[in-house]
Amino acid sequence: MAFCNKEKQFIDSGFTIVDNKFIFNYLPDAADIKASIYLFGLALSDSNGDDNSCETIARKFDISCEDVIRTFQYWEELGLVDIIQTDTIRIIYRSLQGSTLAYKKFKPSKYTKFTKDMQDAISGRMISVNEYNEYYSFLEDTTFDPAALVAVARYCVELQGNDINYPYILAVARSQLRKGATMLATVSDNLKSQQKYDSELHILFKILHVVRSINYEDRENYEKWSKEYGFSGEAILYAAKKCKPGGLFRLDNLLSQYYRNGVFSEKEIYAFEQEKTHLYELAKAINRTIGVYYQSLDSVIEEYVLKWLRKGYDDETLIAIAKYSFTSGIRSLNGLDAIIDKLYKKGVTNLTSLDAYLGTLANTDKAIQSILYKCGLVRRTIANDRALYKTWTEDWSMPLDVIYYAAELSAGATNPLTYLNRILSDYKNNGISTVEQAKSHKSNNAQSTATTATVIAGKDMERRSYTDDEISALFTVLDTED
Repeated sequence: MAFCNKEKQFIDSGFTIVDNKFIFNYLPDAADIKASIYLFGLALSDSNGDDNSCETIARKFDISCEDVIRTFQYWEELGLVDIIQTDTIRIIYRSLQGSTLAYKKFKPSKYTKFTKDMQDAISGRMISVNEYNEYYSFLEDTTFDPAALVAVARYCVELQGNDINYPYILAVARSQLRKGATMLATVSDNLKSQQKYDSELHILFKILHVVRSINYEDRENYEKWSKEYGFSGEAILYAAKKCKPGGLFRLDNLLSQYYRNGVFSEKEIYAFEQEKTHLYELAKAINRTIGVYYQSLDSVIEEYVLKWLRKGYDDETLIAIAKYSFTSGIRSLNGLDAIIDKLYKKGVTNLTSLDAYLGTLANTDKAIQSILYKCGLVRRTIANDRALYKTWTEDWSMPLDVIYYAAELSAGATNPLTYLNRILSDYKNNGISTVEQAKSHKSNNAQSTATTATVIAGKDMERRSYTDDEISALFTVLDTED
């Protein structure tokens, strides 16, 4: 799936060049790298090839994928993109059509002190009218104290330097607002308290090979992991050792997964990862056995493997069933799932019961072959043969020696199995369950053999007529019995 894409309105508008709204209203306030990545991603959004990926952008600008995502978070704050996260992260470029920068009018005297204090806080550059307007709008729309916003700005400058942009400052302020912190004292205490995580974050950065300074998001995440989720510092570092390729982004996802599954200690994490490794290996083995391949095994595990394991199947039994399925021409996970479902209903959930069941099937097929031979048929067993055999032996409780005897009587008929089925039906209706009774039944009816044969063949039978309601009632009974 493409990493960068456009929303439908953007595509329908037919833009193939950069919108002037972006150039005039957003480009001047963006750092060079942020503007470059926005434009590069915009160009990629027209491609569905392999090059449309986060890795491509990271490689082109010699940065990490984590930094690429962080840059797009900047543009998301401004409403220019949406970051969609499902199995993978996607960037959706939003259309600028209809967007405006209609500034509110503010009384100059209202924010005189704030304006001066803000410029003192960000002393390394001049704050633009546009930037001040964003601060004023934020203060007007919330209960945030102007002095607290200045404190946030100073904090951000200490972390990132004077080139810090206003979306970042406002993002930190909004984060405090969500926590219910709006006044200077509370906001200052919150920001100072987060600095206590810096020593842990330095160790974490070393493990993850992150080469940059600590920022506000890092402190927010660490606070979430330790306070909200309840992970110890040791557990966080233990999990980090599994996330070197994905960095902090992968660590956040992993700790969130542990949190959802109630896994908190190092011992619990180890056991959870061992089980996860086992599930992946089992899924790969089953896929390999039936001859299928899935690039992502998560859906296979969730939809099939976990369900089978919950039913009580172990690895060996699942692999054995997969082998038999492949040999029988069943070479899909859906087909294998149907087989396992049928076996489960019969109580076949381990190798012992599977071997016993297959042995029963083999004996059944052997008996069916004997019946076919006595009927004068030489061919392999088919599904219809097994269905008839089940009816005779299970539903009609007909002994095997009686079936063999009737099969011999059926030899030479135009359709031996149909003839055999009618003979056995006649036996059932007359309560015949031994070969002696069957022979006696034949002898007693010897004087009318031709008539009997005709009746068995289904001709000239005296039949009763049924109404539609009666037939419906009969089939209802059959459904209930089934």
